[in-house]
Amino acid sequence: MDAHVVVRGAGVARALPDRAVVRVEVDGEGTSREDAYREAAKLASQVDEVVAAHAAAIDRNVTAALAVHPKTRWRRGESVRTGWRGTRTTVLELTDFARLGDLFAELAAAGGAVSGPDWRLDPANAVHIEARRLAAEDARSRAETYAAALGLRITGIAWVAEPGLRETTDATRFALAARGVQLGEAAEEVIDVTPEEMTVEAAVDVGFDFAPAGT
Repeated sequence: MDAHVVVRGAGVARALPDRAVVRVEVDGEGTSREDAYREAAKLASQVDEVVAAHAAAIDRNVTAALAVHPKTRWRRGESVRTGWRGTRTTVLELTDFARLGDLFAELAAAGGAVSGPDWRLDPANAVHIEARRLAAEDARSRAETYAAALGLRITGIAWVAEPGLRETTDATRFALAARGVQLGEAAEEVIDVTPEEMTVEAAVDVGFDFAPAGT
């Protein structure tokens, strides 16, 4: 097998999020199953009214069925029922961020427990393409630098693969792998509804053909 200069290129690009994911939970309690269901259903109806009022900003709405479960606590070595609890969770995906603040306030006023937003980038966002392009450019630059330092020159590309899709540990190759930048995830802000730039990282493994620099 021919020897190759093998490198890993890394690319980092940034863009504002495409959507915000918000979770809303309603919670009703009662001494009977019916009371808990009735209380949770009342809050759910109030939340649904708020969601309907903001329908133009919501791209996707997924609502679970309202479920009622017994509440228990451990007493004298056994589990004792203390009441009932009804819950329902709604997940909203919004693309109009200007209305997030109003939505949060109205959902809370309606009795919903709101968490998020969880910022997301769509798979089709051009920032992913940009990150991959930068990773490919970085791979070429790394290979040329290593080759020049070893008295070689790059003559072509033998193969291209995303990390983990190809073994590059063959003893006949120069294994010159470089890791991409590893960025820590920012802690989630529960109440902050201001979209911030998101970071997209891409990496690519490339095997380059080479020849002595004087040939």
